[in-house]
Amino acid sequence: MPISITARDDGTSGYVKGKTHTNNWAVLVDTSRFWFNYRHVANVLSMYRSVKRLGIPDSQIILMVADDMACNPRNPRPATVFNNAHQHINVYGEDVEVDYRGYEVTVENFVRLLTGRLAPSTPRSKRLLTDDGSNILIYMTGHGGDGFLKFQDSEEITNVELADAFEQMWQKKRYNEILFIIDTCQAASMYEHFYSPNILAIASSLVGEDSLSHHVDPAIGVYIIDRFTYYALEFLERVTPDSTKTLAEFLQVCPKRVCISTVGVRQDLYKRDPKTVLVSEFFGSVRSVELTERILDIPKCGGKGKVAFNDSQGEASTKENVEKSLQRKKLVYANQLPISHTI
Repeated sequence: MPISITARDDGTSGYVKGKTHTNNWAVLVDTSRFWFNYRHVANVLSMYRSVKRLGIPDSQIILMVADDMACNPRNPRPATVFNNAHQHINVYGEDVEVDYRGYEVTVENFVRLLTGRLAPSTPRSKRLLTDDGSNILIYMTGHGGDGFLKFQDSEEITNVELADAFEQMWQKKRYNEILFIIDTCQAASMYEHFYSPNILAIASSLVGEDSLSHHVDPAIGVYIIDRFTYYALEFLERVTPDSTKTLAEFLQVCPKRVCISTVGVRQDLYKRDPKTVLVSEFFGSVRSVELTERILDIPKCGGKGKVAFNDSQGEASTKENVEKSLQRKKLVYANQLPISHTI
Protein backbone atom coordinates (compact mmCIF):
# COMPACT_ATOMS: atom_id res chain seq x y z
CA MET A 1 0.00 0.00 0.00
CA PRO A 2 1.27 3.52 -0.74
CA ILE A 3 2.39 5.33 2.41
CA SER A 4 1.39 8.94 3.02
CA ILE A 5 3.61 10.89 5.41
CA THR A 6 3.04 14.25 7.06
CA ALA A 7 5.39 16.32 9.19
CA ARG A 8 4.79 16.89 12.90
CA ASP A 9 6.01 19.61 15.22
CA ASP A 10 8.37 17.28 17.09
CA GLY A 11 10.50 16.60 14.03
CA THR A 12 8.95 13.24 13.23
CA SER A 13 6.55 12.28 10.53
CA GLY A 14 3.24 10.50 10.86
CA TYR A 15 1.36 7.97 8.74
CA VAL A 16 -1.95 9.82 8.81
CA LYS A 17 -2.77 11.58 5.58
CA GLY A 18 -5.83 10.15 3.92
CA LYS A 19 -5.77 7.03 6.09
CA THR A 20 -8.14 6.35 8.94
CA HIS A 21 -6.96 2.92 10.05
CA THR A 22 -3.88 1.17 11.39
CA ASN A 23 -4.45 -2.49 10.50
CA ASN A 24 -6.41 -4.78 8.18
CA TRP A 25 -8.37 -7.96 8.80
CA ALA A 26 -10.44 -10.26 6.61
CA VAL A 27 -13.28 -12.59 7.59
CA LEU A 28 -14.08 -14.94 4.70
CA VAL A 29 -17.03 -17.30 5.09
CA ASP A 30 -18.34 -20.16 2.99
CA THR A 31 -21.56 -21.53 4.52
CA SER A 32 -22.31 -24.43 2.11
CA ARG A 33 -21.52 -28.13 2.27
CA PHE A 34 -21.75 -30.89 -0.34
CA TRP A 35 -20.03 -31.41 -3.69
CA PHE A 36 -22.65 -29.63 -5.78
CA ASN A 37 -21.78 -26.43 -3.87
CA TYR A 38 -18.17 -26.57 -5.08
CA ARG A 39 -18.52 -23.03 -6.43
CA HIS A 40 -19.06 -21.54 -2.97
CA VAL A 41 -15.74 -22.94 -1.75
CA ALA A 42 -14.09 -21.60 -4.93
CA ASN A 43 -15.70 -18.22 -4.20
CA VAL A 44 -14.28 -17.86 -0.71
CA LEU A 45 -10.85 -19.24 -1.65
CA SER A 46 -10.68 -16.75 -4.53
CA MET A 47 -11.06 -13.92 -2.02
CA TYR A 48 -8.57 -15.59 0.31
CA ARG A 49 -6.00 -15.78 -2.47
CA SER A 50 -6.49 -12.09 -3.31
CA VAL A 51 -6.19 -10.63 0.19
CA LYS A 52 -3.21 -12.83 1.00
CA ARG A 53 -1.45 -11.88 -2.22
CA LEU A 54 -2.02 -8.19 -1.44
CA GLY A 55 -0.36 -8.46 1.93
CA ILE A 56 -2.82 -9.42 4.65
CA PRO A 57 -1.08 -12.18 6.65
CA ASP A 58 -2.80 -15.41 7.67
CA SER A 59 -2.68 -14.23 11.27
CA GLN A 60 -5.19 -11.52 10.28
CA ILE A 61 -7.40 -13.65 8.03
CA ILE A 62 -10.23 -15.71 9.49
CA LEU A 63 -11.19 -18.36 6.93
CA MET A 64 -14.38 -20.35 7.49
CA VAL A 65 -14.96 -23.22 5.03
CA ALA A 66 -17.91 -25.55 5.55
CA ASP A 67 -16.61 -28.36 3.32
CA ASP A 68 -13.24 -29.57 2.04
CA MET A 69 -13.59 -29.73 -1.75
CA ALA A 70 -9.84 -30.13 -2.26
CA CYS A 71 -9.87 -33.54 -0.55
CA ASN A 72 -13.33 -34.64 -1.65
CA PRO A 73 -13.25 -38.15 -3.22
CA ARG A 74 -15.09 -36.76 -6.25
CA ASN A 75 -12.34 -34.28 -6.99
CA PRO A 76 -10.34 -35.63 -9.98
CA ARG A 77 -7.49 -33.24 -9.08
CA PRO A 78 -6.84 -33.80 -5.37
CA ALA A 79 -5.55 -30.91 -3.24
CA THR A 80 -6.73 -28.32 -5.78
CA VAL A 81 -9.69 -26.00 -6.18
CA PHE A 82 -9.94 -24.04 -9.42
CA ASN A 83 -12.07 -21.02 -10.19
CA ASN A 84 -12.39 -21.72 -13.93
CA ALA A 85 -12.57 -24.71 -16.24
CA HIS A 86 -9.22 -23.83 -17.83
CA GLN A 87 -7.47 -24.35 -14.49
CA HIS A 88 -5.58 -21.06 -14.72
CA ILE A 89 -5.60 -20.41 -10.98
CA ASN A 90 -5.51 -22.97 -8.21
CA VAL A 91 -7.17 -20.91 -5.49
CA TYR A 92 -6.47 -23.59 -2.88
CA GLY A 93 -2.75 -22.92 -3.22
CA GLU A 94 -0.02 -24.61 -1.22
CA ASP A 95 -0.33 -22.89 2.15
CA VAL A 96 -4.03 -22.29 2.80
CA GLU A 97 -4.87 -21.97 6.52
CA VAL A 98 -8.50 -22.78 7.36
CA ASP A 99 -9.49 -21.52 10.82
CA TYR A 100 -13.03 -22.90 11.02
CA ARG A 101 -13.87 -25.99 8.97
CA GLY A 102 -16.75 -28.40 8.56
CA TYR A 103 -19.24 -28.38 11.39
CA GLU A 104 -17.36 -25.55 13.13
CA VAL A 105 -18.94 -23.19 10.58
CA THR A 106 -22.10 -22.27 12.49
CA VAL A 107 -24.14 -19.14 13.07
CA GLU A 108 -23.15 -19.13 16.74
CA ASN A 109 -19.43 -19.37 16.03
CA PHE A 110 -19.67 -16.67 13.36
CA VAL A 111 -21.50 -14.21 15.65
CA ARG A 112 -19.19 -14.99 18.56
CA LEU A 113 -16.19 -14.40 16.30
CA LEU A 114 -17.45 -10.96 15.25
CA THR A 115 -18.45 -9.82 18.73
CA GLY A 116 -15.46 -11.31 20.56
CA ARG A 117 -17.64 -13.41 22.87
CA LEU A 118 -15.43 -16.50 22.72
CA ALA A 119 -14.45 -18.99 25.38
CA PRO A 120 -11.12 -18.27 27.09
CA SER A 121 -9.75 -21.54 25.69
CA THR A 122 -10.32 -20.40 22.08
CA PRO A 123 -6.94 -20.32 20.28
CA ARG A 124 -5.59 -17.08 18.91
CA SER A 125 -6.00 -18.30 15.32
CA LYS A 126 -9.77 -18.41 15.82
CA ARG A 127 -10.10 -14.91 17.27
CA LEU A 128 -10.82 -11.63 15.51
CA LEU A 129 -8.34 -9.47 17.40
CA THR A 130 -9.42 -6.14 15.95
CA ASP A 131 -9.67 -2.68 17.50
CA ASP A 132 -11.01 0.76 16.64
CA GLY A 133 -8.23 1.18 14.07
CA SER A 134 -9.12 -1.95 12.09
CA ASN A 135 -10.52 -2.02 8.57
CA ILE A 136 -12.32 -5.33 8.13
CA LEU A 137 -13.29 -7.07 4.90
CA ILE A 138 -16.20 -9.44 5.56
CA TYR A 139 -17.05 -11.72 2.63
CA MET A 140 -19.85 -14.29 2.75
CA THR A 141 -21.07 -16.79 0.18
CA GLY A 142 -23.64 -19.56 0.22
CA HIS A 143 -27.37 -20.09 -0.32
CA GLY A 144 -29.68 -17.34 0.82
CA GLY A 145 -33.12 -15.84 0.49
CA ASP A 146 -35.04 -12.73 1.44
CA GLY A 147 -33.53 -11.72 4.77
CA PHE A 148 -31.44 -14.80 5.57
CA LEU A 149 -28.29 -16.76 4.69
CA LYS A 150 -28.19 -20.52 5.21
CA PHE A 151 -25.42 -22.21 7.16
CA GLN A 152 -24.94 -25.80 5.94
CA ASP A 153 -28.67 -26.24 5.16
CA SER A 154 -29.34 -26.76 8.88
CA GLU A 155 -29.64 -23.20 10.22
CA GLU A 156 -29.60 -19.61 9.03
CA ILE A 157 -28.53 -16.13 10.08
CA THR A 158 -31.03 -13.33 9.52
CA ASN A 159 -30.32 -9.79 8.40
CA VAL A 160 -31.42 -8.51 11.82
CA GLU A 161 -28.99 -10.80 13.65
CA LEU A 162 -26.17 -9.72 11.37
CA ALA A 163 -26.99 -6.03 11.84
CA ASP A 164 -27.05 -6.43 15.63
CA ALA A 165 -23.68 -8.23 15.55
CA PHE A 166 -22.15 -5.29 13.66
CA GLU A 167 -23.64 -2.86 16.18
CA GLN A 168 -22.03 -4.82 19.02
CA MET A 169 -18.73 -4.58 17.17
CA TRP A 170 -19.13 -0.81 16.88
CA GLN A 171 -20.09 -0.35 20.54
CA LYS A 172 -17.10 -2.46 21.62
CA LYS A 173 -14.75 -0.52 19.30
CA ARG A 174 -13.88 -3.58 17.25
CA TYR A 175 -13.65 -1.84 13.87
CA ASN A 176 -12.88 1.41 12.13
CA GLU A 177 -14.60 0.59 8.82
CA ILE A 178 -16.20 -2.53 7.37
CA LEU A 179 -16.44 -3.54 3.73
CA PHE A 180 -19.22 -6.13 3.64
CA ILE A 181 -19.53 -8.28 0.49
CA ILE A 182 -22.08 -11.05 0.08
CA ASP A 183 -22.53 -13.34 -2.93
CA THR A 184 -25.84 -15.20 -2.66
CA CYS A 185 -29.40 -15.06 -3.96
CA GLN A 186 -31.33 -11.95 -2.85
CA ALA A 187 -28.10 -10.78 -1.25
CA ALA A 188 -29.14 -7.12 -0.86
CA SER A 189 -31.69 -8.16 1.76
CA MET A 190 -28.84 -8.96 4.15
CA TYR A 191 -27.77 -5.32 4.48
CA GLU A 192 -31.25 -3.77 4.69
CA HIS A 193 -31.22 -3.57 8.50
CA PHE A 194 -27.67 -2.32 9.02
CA TYR A 195 -27.63 0.73 11.27
CA SER A 196 -24.02 0.98 12.49
CA PRO A 197 -21.70 3.64 11.02
CA ASN A 198 -18.77 3.20 8.65
CA ILE A 199 -20.09 0.17 6.76
CA LEU A 200 -19.98 -0.08 2.97
CA ALA A 201 -22.09 -3.04 1.79
CA ILE A 202 -22.00 -4.78 -1.60
CA ALA A 203 -24.40 -7.51 -2.68
CA SER A 204 -24.28 -9.71 -5.78
CA SER A 205 -28.06 -9.48 -6.32
CA LEU A 206 -31.07 -7.41 -5.34
CA VAL A 207 -34.12 -8.66 -3.46
CA GLY A 208 -36.10 -10.96 -5.76
CA GLU A 209 -33.07 -11.84 -7.90
CA ASP A 210 -30.94 -14.97 -8.03
CA SER A 211 -27.17 -14.77 -7.94
CA LEU A 212 -26.06 -16.97 -10.81
CA SER A 213 -23.13 -19.29 -11.43
CA HIS A 214 -20.59 -18.53 -14.13
CA HIS A 215 -19.78 -21.80 -15.89
CA VAL A 216 -19.50 -25.58 -15.50
CA ASP A 217 -16.26 -27.53 -15.44
CA PRO A 218 -16.99 -30.76 -17.39
CA ALA A 219 -14.20 -32.55 -15.55
CA ILE A 220 -16.00 -32.28 -12.21
CA GLY A 221 -19.58 -31.97 -13.43
CA VAL A 222 -20.62 -28.96 -11.35
CA TYR A 223 -20.58 -25.17 -11.56
CA ILE A 224 -17.16 -23.96 -10.56
CA ILE A 225 -17.65 -20.32 -9.44
CA ASP A 226 -20.35 -17.66 -9.17
CA ARG A 227 -20.50 -14.76 -11.58
CA PHE A 228 -19.96 -11.86 -9.19
CA THR A 229 -16.95 -13.43 -7.50
CA TYR A 230 -15.51 -14.51 -10.86
CA TYR A 231 -15.41 -10.93 -12.14
CA ALA A 232 -14.32 -9.58 -8.75
CA LEU A 233 -11.32 -11.94 -8.80
CA GLU A 234 -10.57 -10.94 -12.39
CA PHE A 235 -10.39 -7.32 -11.21
CA LEU A 236 -8.36 -8.08 -8.09
CA GLU A 237 -5.77 -10.04 -10.09
CA ARG A 238 -4.79 -6.70 -11.68
CA VAL A 239 -4.43 -4.95 -8.34
CA THR A 240 -1.00 -4.61 -6.70
CA PRO A 241 -0.18 -3.48 -3.14
CA ASP A 242 0.75 0.00 -4.44
CA SER A 243 -2.19 0.21 -6.84
CA THR A 244 -4.27 3.37 -7.09
CA LYS A 245 -7.46 1.53 -8.02
CA THR A 246 -10.40 2.63 -5.89
CA LEU A 247 -13.51 1.05 -4.42
CA ALA A 248 -15.57 3.00 -6.94
CA GLU A 249 -13.88 0.95 -9.66
CA PHE A 250 -14.45 -2.25 -7.73
CA LEU A 251 -18.17 -1.49 -7.55
CA GLN A 252 -18.28 -1.68 -11.36
CA VAL A 253 -16.64 -5.11 -11.73
CA CYS A 254 -19.86 -6.95 -12.56
CA PRO A 255 -22.34 -4.95 -14.66
CA LYS A 256 -25.72 -6.54 -15.29
CA ARG A 257 -24.82 -7.59 -18.84
CA VAL A 258 -22.29 -10.09 -17.44
CA CYS A 259 -23.62 -10.63 -13.91
CA ILE A 260 -27.25 -11.01 -15.09
CA SER A 261 -28.28 -10.12 -11.54
CA THR A 262 -28.06 -6.49 -10.37
CA VAL A 263 -25.24 -5.69 -7.97
CA GLY A 264 -26.54 -3.82 -4.93
CA VAL A 265 -24.59 -1.21 -2.99
CA ARG A 266 -25.45 0.54 0.26
CA GLN A 267 -23.39 3.66 0.94
CA ASP A 268 -25.51 5.75 3.34
CA LEU A 269 -23.67 4.45 6.42
CA TYR A 270 -20.24 5.04 4.89
CA LYS A 271 -18.91 8.56 5.34
CA ARG A 272 -16.15 8.48 2.71
CA ASP A 273 -16.49 8.73 -1.06
CA PRO A 274 -15.60 5.34 -2.64
CA LYS A 275 -13.78 7.29 -5.36
CA THR A 276 -11.19 8.33 -2.77
CA VAL A 277 -10.82 4.96 -1.03
CA LEU A 278 -8.14 2.63 -2.36
CA VAL A 279 -8.98 -1.02 -2.91
CA SER A 280 -5.87 -1.87 -0.91
CA GLU A 281 -7.36 -0.19 2.18
CA PHE A 282 -9.53 -3.29 2.59
CA PHE A 283 -7.98 -5.99 0.41
CA GLY A 284 -4.38 -5.13 1.28
CA SER A 285 -2.25 -4.61 4.34
CA VAL A 286 -1.34 -1.42 6.18
CA ARG A 287 2.23 -0.79 7.22
CA SER A 288 2.43 2.17 9.58
CA VAL A 289 5.70 4.06 9.26
CA GLU A 290 6.99 6.94 11.35
CA LEU A 291 10.10 8.79 10.21
CA THR A 292 12.49 10.62 12.50
CA GLU A 293 15.50 12.78 11.76
CA ARG A 294 17.44 11.18 14.60
CA ILE A 295 19.10 7.82 14.05
CA LEU A 296 19.72 5.45 16.90
CA ASP A 297 23.11 3.80 16.54
CA ILE A 298 23.80 0.60 18.45
CA PRO A 299 27.56 -0.09 18.46
CA LYS A 300 28.79 -3.59 17.75
CA CYS A 301 30.34 -3.75 21.21
CA GLY A 302 26.84 -3.39 22.71
CA GLY A 303 26.21 -3.00 26.38
CA LYS A 304 23.93 -0.96 28.60
CA GLY A 305 23.86 2.75 27.87
CA LYS A 306 26.22 2.46 24.89
CA VAL A 307 24.03 4.27 22.38
CA ALA A 308 24.37 7.49 20.44
CA PHE A 309 22.00 9.66 18.44
CA ASN A 310 22.91 11.02 15.03
CA ASP A 311 21.59 14.33 13.80
CA SER A 312 19.98 14.87 10.38
CA GLN A 313 23.41 15.54 8.79
CA GLY A 314 24.67 12.15 9.87
CA GLU A 315 27.26 13.56 12.37
CA ALA A 316 27.44 11.95 15.78
CA SER A 317 26.13 14.04 18.67
CA THR A 318 28.43 15.01 21.50
CA LYS A 319 28.68 12.97 24.66
CA GLU A 320 26.87 15.74 26.51
CA ASN A 321 23.93 15.64 24.06
CA VAL A 322 23.77 11.88 24.32
CA GLU A 323 23.63 12.06 28.12
CA LYS A 324 20.83 14.62 27.95
CA SER A 325 18.91 12.40 25.55
CA LEU A 326 19.32 9.44 27.86
CA GLN A 327 18.09 11.51 30.80
CA ARG A 328 14.98 12.52 28.88
CA LYS A 329 14.22 8.92 27.96
CA LYS A 330 15.91 6.25 29.97
CA LEU A 331 16.87 3.28 27.84
CA VAL A 332 16.88 -0.12 29.48
CA TYR A 333 17.31 -3.68 28.31
CA ALA A 334 14.34 -5.96 28.98
CA ASN A 335 15.12 -9.46 30.09
CA GLN A 336 13.07 -12.34 28.73
CA LEU A 337 9.81 -12.84 30.59
CA PRO A 338 9.44 -16.02 32.64
CA ILE A 339 7.94 -18.84 30.60
CA SER A 340 4.85 -18.86 32.80
CA HIS A 341 4.10 -15.26 31.72
CA THR A 342 4.51 -15.76 28.01
CA ILE A 343 1.68 -16.53 25.61
